[in-house]
Amino acid sequence: MKNKKLIYLILGIIIFISLWYFIALKINSEIVFPNITNIIKKFIEIILEKSFYKDLFSSLIRVLITFILSFLFAFILGILSGIILPIRYTLIPIINFIKTIPTIPLILVAIIWFNNNTVPIFVSMLVIFPIMYDAITNGIVNIDKKLIEMSLSYNVSLKTQILNLYIPYIKPYILTSASQSMGITWKSILAAEILALPTLGIGSKLYESHLYLDSVSLFAYCLIAVIFNGIFELIIRLNHDK
Repeated sequence: MKNKKLIYLILGIIIFISLWYFIALKINSEIVFPNITNIIKKFIEIILEKSFYKDLFSSLIRVLITFILSFLFAFILGILSGIILPIRYTLIPIINFIKTIPTIPLILVAIIWFNNNTVPIFVSMLVIFPIMYDAITNGIVNIDKKLIEMSLSYNVSLKTQILNLYIPYIKPYILTSASQSMGITWKSILAAEILALPTLGIGSKLYESHLYLDSVSLFAYCLIAVIFNGIFELIIRLNHDK
């Protein structure tokens, strides 16, 4: 079964590369749709530059800070909302408001409020926090009520309930939401970096490539973002399958 999955995966990659090659050949414009061979060459050139790793490190740090802070807030508030009904209903309008804020206007407002290096973190937190919060809250709400009643009848402390009942039960919800959120985190961080233009960051390089109509570099940096997003998602999925 694993061999079949690998074969299909390789087949999908071959089809994708072939389509890209023929579309680029048909369009015949490096600015509009660069050849995948040139993108890979530029990708290698970029990763061999020492300065690139400063930009990569800055974006990675923003992604990790955003992810960790969003998870901590979502975890604490999600558990409290799942257990305590008044907190859940109090937070409904706030969470819904955060969900409905368009990302681009949010970035523009954040640029007024914060320095350029902080904007991507703030914006991305507001984007992915509701996803994690909803997953954790729904996980708590869906716990078998009989188990909760049993723990209450035996006077099990709230701390013990959280550690031995709630957290193990909601683990799949957490890992699924984490996997979904990682891709969105990368996208929102890059979008915010493109508009906020922090000193260092992959998003700043994307903007620079766009400014000079360097589509080959633009797609190469996009490829870098896709690869690192894939690595993070793979790590989360491996933990999910354990």
